[in-house]
Amino acid sequence: MNLLPPLVPRVKRKRGNTQLGKRLKNKKREVNRLYIKTLGCKVNYAESDALANYFKNRGYEIVKEENQADIILLNTCAVTQEAEKNSYKWFNRYRKKNYQIILTGCLIPLLKKASFSLNGQVKILSLEDKQRIVERENLLPSRRRAFLKIVDGCENFCHYCLVGRIRGKLKSVCEEWIIKECERLKNLGIREIVLCGINLGLYGKDIGTSLFTLLSHLAKKIKGISFRLSSLEVDTFSDELLSLIIQLVKDGFLCPHFHLPLQSASDKILEKMGRKYRLKDYERVLTKIVENLPDANIGCDVIVGYLGEEEKDFLFTYQFLAKMPFGYFHVFPFSPRPFTPVYHEKETVSEKEKKERLKVLIGLREKKILEYCQKFFNQVRRGILIEEDIYLTDNYLKVKIFEPSEEVAYLKIKDFYLKDKNFPILLGEEFKGG
Repeated sequence: MNLLPPLVPRVKRKRGNTQLGKRLKNKKREVNRLYIKTLGCKVNYAESDALANYFKNRGYEIVKEENQADIILLNTCAVTQEAEKNSYKWFNRYRKKNYQIILTGCLIPLLKKASFSLNGQVKILSLEDKQRIVERENLLPSRRRAFLKIVDGCENFCHYCLVGRIRGKLKSVCEEWIIKECERLKNLGIREIVLCGINLGLYGKDIGTSLFTLLSHLAKKIKGISFRLSSLEVDTFSDELLSLIIQLVKDGFLCPHFHLPLQSASDKILEKMGRKYRLKDYERVLTKIVENLPDANIGCDVIVGYLGEEEKDFLFTYQFLAKMPFGYFHVFPFSPRPFTPVYHEKETVSEKEKKERLKVLIGLREKKILEYCQKFFNQVRRGILIEEDIYLTDNYLKVKIFEPSEEVAYLKIKDFYLKDKNFPILLGEEFKGG
């Protein structure tokens, strides 16, 4: 399947050469060197790993640094206006450096709405073509952790959400392939697999199975590595699924880390958003997790300044975030997205007020993150090496270890190493027991 034509390697601009994009015809490379830049969610990272394998099997060399590359594959995100701007920023950066570019991801459907010109320097890999590649390719992980997409699409169609509308209908991967791929990744030395999906909790609904069934079978068949779940919507938790997940965390099969999108703690705003749950439903799931797994790291997403959000609605959200044991949360100002029902509606919260509410929640977030981290000083957690000297613990903390000796180790957390506002790095040492 040849979805993209051969690409010409870039030629660095020479002093005195005023023709941007000029190619040296007498210089040929036997192998195109490809760097993949991924923006956005874990699903995008999973798809980038599959794309890496696709291009590697077609003669491309996958490189780890952009300055080693002839060609950039930019896997974009457009979930918010800020994410869209960031995608354009990276695109323009690579274009100015005269890279050949393969552009893909959630930005692609928006290009027709933008004053955006393409030329021979840029090739488009549509979402449809990307999905056709991804669904038949194994992963080529570039990390010790692998992101494995098991379901695409969504059927919730929240009123503000672009992603479900451009990703299409629900499409689950068959269980047999997932189990075989997990076995293959384990044999490659992968120590943690993150199961991903646009709406992970809906896995299997379109093929007559469920996330409950998949997790039950994976736990029986795949031993010796850990699994992590990406974002889960609380309306997809049956009592049966929630109890199973809690037990699998206690058994050490699943990591004690949950990302549960909240968006707002006001039922009025949740209804306006078209969300499928109310605050009592969210609190029920969160409370059961905390009661059974007190060390679990629980995060969420929050939107401020949504249509109709009054000061009291924002206060509901602030108070809920403050009282509940969140270890972190992401907060975004509302931005109307194309193709959504609210795109042309008049906004009711000024940009100034959005920024003020955003600032308040960012301040609360910093406090919650530091409080959660401090709980684990002088405690030992299991971690996996993700960078040269940085481990990621089972409960989603980054820990710096000087001169690490093991890819997977038990770590004694001592203090803060770097108090980053969004994701601090802790200082630790390898724990040998005793």
